Amino acid sequence: MKVHELVARFAKAGESTNPMNAAREELEALRGDVDAVEQAIRFVSGTGGNARQVFYRSPSITLLKVCFPAGRRTPPHDHGAWATIFLLSGEEKNTLYRTDNGKLRRASEVTLTRGSILPMMADTAHVAECLGDVPAIGLHVYGGDILDLPRRMWHPETLEAHTLDWNLYEGFAQMASKAASAPVA
Repeated sequence: MKVHELVARFAKAGESTNPMNAAREELEALRGDVDAVEQAIRFVSGTGGNARQVFYRSPSITLLKVCFPAGRRTPPHDHGAWATIFLLSGEEKNTLYRTDNGKLRRASEVTLTRGSILPMMADTAHVAECLGDVPAIGLHVYGGDILDLPRRMWHPETLEAHTLDWNLYEGFAQMASKAASAPVA
């Protein structure tokens, strides 16, 4: 599989009448060929923030390769659209939250392993955490242009809502990574 073939599949899904379901179907079809997906996006480092992780973006869909190093935990954040994670390697724990008027309400936890798929609705926020000693690497599919969508993040201790700011985000991520667990809301 070549990266342009992967992009074509998801670009088509992004133009469908139900893009989230279409993207999920594409990921389900790729579940048996994780190695080919890994090879296709090998050229993307997966680190350095969204702008350096994106390998395809359009108004309807964005594709990123995301790499969380061992011990890394994100602050609570949303994506401004539906999102789906397809884990390629490692193990990643996701603590999911629903948002009610900007306030977080803890909904569930899901641990992803190689080949796992996690869909998230637009009103879902989450904390992603790399478990184990190897990076958690995933293909992330978003329902819009992730670099232009209005997004939120929450302080990992006070749960105060903020507009996503990458300079502030890194400090929040360092704080979140030192905490014993994802915040309880």
